[in-house]
Amino acid sequence: MSIVEQIDLHKGFTVITHRIRTKSVLKLLWIVGIVTFVLSALLDNLATTIIMITLLKKLMPKGEIRMLLAGIGSYCS
Repeated sequence: MSIVEQIDLHKGFTVITHRIRTKSVLKLLWIVGIVTFVLSALLDNLATTIIMITLLKKLMPKGEIRMLLAGIGSYCS
């Protein structure tokens, strides 16, 4: 969790969220799945899940689709 806070403190998530700008939920689903898969190979599964849920909080407003994508992200890790 401290890794995630340090990334957020140094604006690491804004760099990523500015690059992921799509209006399609299907494209965002694929992006989240692929990024989660790659991160889970580099980090442990809990850190990957925390990072991806933090990213989704910054990418999408609160709603049912964000919960679905968070579930997909935690399933891929």
